[in-house]
This record gives sequence, structure tokens and C-alpha cells, in this order.
Amino acid sequence: MDTPPVQHIGEFVLTKNGNLDFGEIPSEIAKIIRRQEGKIRLRIGVEIDNATGNYGEKHIERPERMEALKKCGFINARDFIEDVCGNYNAIYQGKNSSLILVKTNVEKNHIAIVKLIPYENGDFYDVLTGYPSRKSGKNKKPLLWQCQSERP
Repeated sequence: MDTPPVQHIGEFVLTKNGNLDFGEIPSEIAKIIRRQEGKIRLRIGVEIDNATGNYGEKHIERPERMEALKKCGFINARDFIEDVCGNYNAIYQGKNSSLILVKTNVEKNHIAIVKLIPYENGDFYDVLTGYPSRKSGKNKKPLLWQCQSERP
């Protein structure tokens, strides 16, 4: 399946369809998790060896992470993040006010960690990182919301 090339506008990565927004935390879910609603966006970001503060597309597309994404059928960070942020079915509490968005999968969970940031044109949830994870990996964090169809 052909996928369009990754495009950027300013510091932002665009979706396959050329949109800035990869998903959202809608008002209904925001009320449940007691957070602000908002769009989810992916920035180009930065990846510096062993540095704290790495984030975004560059951080996700480092070689070892890309190997894991390719095993799950993704060829770039954009497509992985678009899938997770557009189809998550659970939200867990992350570190330092971040949220862990989870799209459950048959073999692995697909994870995107986002954090609300202020922005001159309106606050948004910034994708810090994303990765496939063991099924048991998310159980260590407090569950904030889960899609009704996913509950046991």
C-alpha cells in the first residue's frame, strides 16, 4: 500500500491528508479525566543522544524505535501516531501531567504519550513519544478512561 510522503508545516508534522490534528481529547472524555479538551498534534521535535527533553517525530523515528514500528507494519512515525491518536481506546495517567493514549492491539498495545502545552493559536496536546508496548506495560499507571466496549 502506497503512503503519501511525510509533509511538514513550520514545526508541525501533517497527517496523511495534510491536517495538523492527529486526533483529539473531546469534551466528553476531558470531563471524565478532568483535563482540558484539545486537539493532538505531532511536532518535528528533537532527538539528541541520551538527552532529556527529546520529543516528537525525530524522537520516535530513532533507529531502534523505527525497527519496532516496522515490525507492527508502520513505515514512519506519522502513520503510527495518526493511528494511535485517532483510534485510542484507553487513557492512563503519565508522568508530570502527561497522558498515555493506548490503542489496544492483538499482539501489542500501541502507545502515544501526550502533554497539553500552551500555544498562541490555542492549546493542544503535543505528542512527546510513541511506541508499541507489551500488553502488561500500561497496567502500572492509573487508568483514567476506557472505551466502554473495551471493559471486561
